[in-house]
Order: sequence, then structure tokens, then C-alpha cells
Amino acid sequence: MRYIALVLLIANIGYFIWGYTRPKQQDPQASEPRQLLNNGLMLVSEFEAQAAALALENAGDPTICSIVSGFATVDDANGFILVAKGQNLGTLLNLTGELLPSQFRVYLPPEANRILATRALDSVSAAIAAAELEIETYLITRGPLAEGVGLGVFRSAEDAELVRIQVSELGFAPEIEEISRSNGEIQVVLRPLNSNQLDTAEWLEISDDRPDLTRTENLCETIAQASQFP
Repeated sequence: MRYIALVLLIANIGYFIWGYTRPKQQDPQASEPRQLLNNGLMLVSEFEAQAAALALENAGDPTICSIVSGFATVDDANGFILVAKGQNLGTLLNLTGELLPSQFRVYLPPEANRILATRALDSVSAAIAAAELEIETYLITRGPLAEGVGLGVFRSAEDAELVRIQVSELGFAPEIEEISRSNGEIQVVLRPLNSNQLDTAEWLEISDDRPDLTRTENLCETIAQASQFP
């Protein structure tokens, strides 16, 4: 037994020496660089480059819109919109808060100037008085309907239509305007059409006689889509 164990020990020592001293065979594929597995990992520089390219590709509208507030009535806001459109600005009326039922205004369309508007007011007032109708009349002095004649504001379309018919029978051509309302703030959103931002000179031009107005700015895409601006 002792000789068998001795032979096995010598054989193991010899195999160890042979394995350690023999030249190692080179793997033919070891010299070629191996492709990295697509495991979702990347270098920080690669990530930053791809992120920048993606941001450029998906960049939104960089135009700055102005949110103007401080209007007492929708008529006041519409008058401001008229001035802003004259400065080639996109405009959007924005009623915040909860929407309320609309009201309906009956009116005679605007005349070319104040003199003609006053004559129209006198004429329709005399005709209404002669017909003994209880319809108020007044001159509209601001807004898109400036130099028109107001014939009252009503809570229902039916009441407004009745007045329109009565005045039409007197030989006039009144129209009806729906007035949107809400319990929140009345705002106008301005969008520059020829630049990325409303400049100071443009703002001073459209707000010259409106010291109570305030303006905040934000990206137009976060406020309204371009297609919403008339």
C-alpha cells in the first residue's frame, strides 16, 4: 500500500509540473475585440449627446406668450384685444374659474364715427318711445362694438330675440351677441407673430391707457396651442 501511495504522489507531482511548464495555446478569438452586449448601458457622454439630440428634435414652440389680467369686464378685454390685433399680435380671451351662463346683448352695429353713432341712437330711441316699448338704449363707447347702439343685455337668448324682433319691426337691423362669463379672472393671452417675445415698446403701445393691467410670461405651448389664436 505504501508503494502505491508513493507512486500516486509522484505521478500527481509530475502532472502538476507538466501542466505548469507547457506553453499555453492562444485562443484565436482572443486577439479580436469582442462586441459589448446591448444590455442598455452607455457612457455618460453618450447619454448626454443623445439627450441633447432628442431635445433638439422634440423642441416645442420657444415663443413666449404674455398673460394679461386686470380686466373688469369681457367688453374691456375685447377692446384690448382689438388694440392688440392692430399691433399684429395673436390674441386669445381666457376666462378662468367656473364658467357661468352666457348673457345676450342686443345692439345696432357700429357706425363709422361718433356723430353718426349719436344720430343712430337718437333715431332708434325716438322710434322705441313712439312705439311705447320698454327697451333701454345707450351708446357703446369701447370694445369691438364701439360707436354702436346698445339695446340691453339679457339673461336668456329668448328675451334677446324678442327685443331684436320688436326693434326690427321699427325699421332697424339689430343683432345679438353672446357674452361669455365666469366667476374667475378675465385674461387675454398675447402671442407675438413676428418674434419670440413681446418687447417693451409693443407692450407700452397697447397698454398706454390701461395702467391697471398686469402681465406675466410663459411658453406659449404651456398656455395654448398656436391654432387657438384667431
